[in-house]
Formats: sequence, C-alpha cells, structure tokens
Amino acid sequence: MQKEPLISVVIPTYNRANTILQSVNSVLNQTYKNIELIVVDDCSTDDTEKIIAGIQDSRVKFYRLEKNSGACTARNLGIEKASGKYIAFNDSDDKWLPEKLEKQLSFLLENNCDITVCSMNVFEEVTEKKMYVFPDSAKLNGKKISFNELLKYNCTSTQLIFGKEECFKNNLFDSSMPRFQDWDECLKLSKKYSLCFQNEILVETFQQQDSITKNPQKGVKGMEMLFEKHKNDILSDPEITESFFKKMSSFTCRCKKNPVFEMSYIYKAKPNPINLVKLIMAKTGLYKLLFNLKNG
Repeated sequence: MQKEPLISVVIPTYNRANTILQSVNSVLNQTYKNIELIVVDDCSTDDTEKIIAGIQDSRVKFYRLEKNSGACTARNLGIEKASGKYIAFNDSDDKWLPEKLEKQLSFLLENNCDITVCSMNVFEEVTEKKMYVFPDSAKLNGKKISFNELLKYNCTSTQLIFGKEECFKNNLFDSSMPRFQDWDECLKLSKKYSLCFQNEILVETFQQQDSITKNPQKGVKGMEMLFEKHKNDILSDPEITESFFKKMSSFTCRCKKNPVFEMSYIYKAKPNPINLVKLIMAKTGLYKLLFNLKNG
C-alpha cells in the first residue's frame, strides 16, 4: 500500500497564548495523520513559546523569528522549512474541523487541481455567535476559479488554502501587503495554476478585537496596493471595477473619509444615474455620513 503523502501545515503566531493551543490541536487531531506542523513565532512576548514547547508530539516543529516582522514573513519561513508534498495554512486563533486535510486532499486529487479553497464559519470573538459563512458560494460559478472571478470577488483566506508545495515554494506571500495577503497570493497563483473552490465548511474562525480585519486603514492601503498591481485588469471589466471599488469605498468610509476616488472610478465604468448620485454624495460628504449611520 502506498504511503500517504506528507502534508506540511504552517501556523504563524504572535501573542496568541490564549488561542494557539486550540489552533494547534485542531491540526494535530486531523483524521489525516501524516503531517508536520510548523509553528513560526513572530517574537511573541507572552507564553506562546512555552505553550508550544509543552506539546508532546514529534510532528510539531517550532521556529522563532529574530525580530517582529509580520505574519507573512513568518508564513514564508514556514513555507521554506516545509518538506511536505502539500502545504496548508492555519491561523493561531482559528480552528479546523477534524476532516479538513483528508477532505481537501481528496477534493484536489478528484478535481485535478493545484490549489483548493474551502469555506468557513465566522464567529464573533466575545459572544461566539455565528455571523456568516465565508465565502458566499452564490457569488462563485462552479468549482474552477479564474483570475477575473477572483479579482471580482475575494473568496480566499489563508486558513482555507490547501495546495501542492511547488505553488507556494515558487510564490511566497508578499510581506509588504498590510492586508489581503491571501487574496494577493491567490491572484498570483491563479495565473499559473488551477485553483478550485470546495463548497464545504471545514474551518471555524473567530474575529479577534485586535485582528487586522478590524483596521480599516490597513484595508484601504491593501486595496490601493492591489489596484496598483492589477490596475489594467481591474479597469478592463466594468463589473470588476464596480465590485473592487465598492469594497474599497467601505474601508474609506470606515476611515471617516469620503470615497470620491472610488466612486469616480465606478461612475466611469458604469455611467448611470445611480452611480452619478453616489458620486455627488461622495463629493458632498453625504455618502460617508449615510454609510456610517447604516453600519455603525
């Protein structure tokens, strides 16, 4: 009987002593057993390293960065240290369901793809109330995810990604991105490899109060960098233009600024009365006001 291929799992962490054990155990307790778990500590100042040292499992490998450098730098070190045929990622505050690796490997092989992205339940940190399922499968057309489809709708998150090791070894995460590193990475990969959506919930994520998902300034900067990287592709399709700048405008409004830049591009792509009104509202400050009243 052929031995199951080794899967490398990479977890970057920084000051997550309160959640890292749950994350690690959800990996170690997978029904698929032939794994190595690479934990990369981004210079934590809490008990993270002590907690990892106390785990009695030979599959766990621990590395610590010399200086605090961000999750992507830690993740990239994990990729470089990985020796598995496949690589998967988890975050230090998220939990995998027990059959995640087994199901993702089967899906990848059955559909002859290079990378697969599954779904997850998103919970609020304090109340643990389920908020929504990500991604919204209604926005995706079947299993295959094209570059344009991914550019229009970001259906990725690092803890959902599973793929062949060569994909990540040859295409490390961009550590200069303040946010949307996973989106940026998959956009890059989708140009070279086959990327598929697995419509199955295999991850549970909890939004931490200090998570970068709570930081709209990083959201705006990340969108600006993505726009510079993919400007021609974004502007070549009115649907993508509208979708991209609508997303960007929400971060701008949360920064208490008027999304004039974003609404200008949307109106150029789709010069209809509704978008003209939105542009005028943005220029007068009314759009920002109404957005923040609606979204708290």
